[in-house]
Amino acid sequence: MLTRDVLKSYLLEMPRGHIFDLTYTLFADVFPPGEADAGAREQLRIFAEECACDVARNAAEGRFELTRR
Repeated sequence: MLTRDVLKSYLLEMPRGHIFDLTYTLFADVFPPGEADAGAREQLRIFAEECACDVARNAAEGRFELTRR
């Protein structure tokens, strides 16, 4: 199971420009209750900022894209 600590470690080790696809299912595991919750999306935004990543929502494919700055 993906945890915030594991995800943070991975994101911080990614090279610039690399994209991590965080599916809505994984997002719900790490940021419950999931994509439909505005609070969970805000937690992701703050978390991504801590990891020097930009976040883009790809609703058509059911995922968030975290791009390392």
